[in-house]
Amino acid sequence: MNKIVSALAVVALGALGAGAVIYANGQTKNTFMDEQQLHQQIEKYISNNSHQILEVIAKDDSFGATIKNFTMVSDEELGAKINDYLANNPALLDDYIRHNANAVAEILAGTDVFKNKSVAGDDKESKETEEKAEEDSNKIYLDHWDEMKNNEISPSVGPKDAKVTVIEFFDFACGHCKALAPVMSQLMKDNPDVRFVFNPLFFISEHSPYAAKVSIAAAKKGKFKEVFNGIMTLPNMNEEEINKILVDEGLNIDEIQKMIEEKSIRRGVQDIDALSQVLGINGVPAILINGENFGGRSLQDLQNKINSLK
Repeated sequence: MNKIVSALAVVALGALGAGAVIYANGQTKNTFMDEQQLHQQIEKYISNNSHQILEVIAKDDSFGATIKNFTMVSDEELGAKINDYLANNPALLDDYIRHNANAVAEILAGTDVFKNKSVAGDDKESKETEEKAEEDSNKIYLDHWDEMKNNEISPSVGPKDAKVTVIEFFDFACGHCKALAPVMSQLMKDNPDVRFVFNPLFFISEHSPYAAKVSIAAAKKGKFKEVFNGIMTLPNMNEEEINKILVDEGLNIDEIQKMIEEKSIRRGVQDIDALSQVLGINGVPAILINGENFGGRSLQDLQNKINSLK
């Protein structure tokens, strides 16, 4: 458990940003603060409250069916079941935290221990630190932008020479990704002149890898949007339910099964995951528009951003 606690502290720190501080209103803001000091505060809190944090994470809808089922037992049994399971499957929590670091940081930010841990920093240094972090992140996105735009394995919709390109990193088992799916569908419908590129990741659920590969196979059959929308509506995603979506869309299950075993798709989903790590994607959904990270999630916010670039 000490290894898991340490990993959680490191990734939570990464979510807040080097030198971030948690304010009394529960929000985070990049400001000048000693990174080691913040790490020590986070690690100390996690060490003393690991059960509380693990319980909150375990009850998150996007954490996967296996852990979520633990919430059906009594509170007395919950902690033991979570700790036992994670002790035998440490990579599960590690992957969840790595890709949902912002959500984990929010859990920490909302705790009583951190609500009053405001640390005053120099405003000028704070602004410079924040601007530098944003500049660095945008640079790495731009450095890999052509690679992301032209990745043949990533399902895409819209013209390749579009003036505006929207790229999403997501997991079919992610609750926030499911909530965003209708927005993305409407954007595609309203913006036929925009290119949309989808990068499925596979860390939240044991069924996420199957969903990711199937969506890519469906894209090769011209059915990505239909399968994407179908899987995103599943309340309990599993292979049987995913296969029903494929059948409903007129796809041959045997053919799709053969396709997802092809090297191009198996290697392709691994390459997408590797790229997300290079880019520092630590939470899904992640939206990039013309090489910049975009935090808006509403239809209007996204449409306004697209309009500004057309």
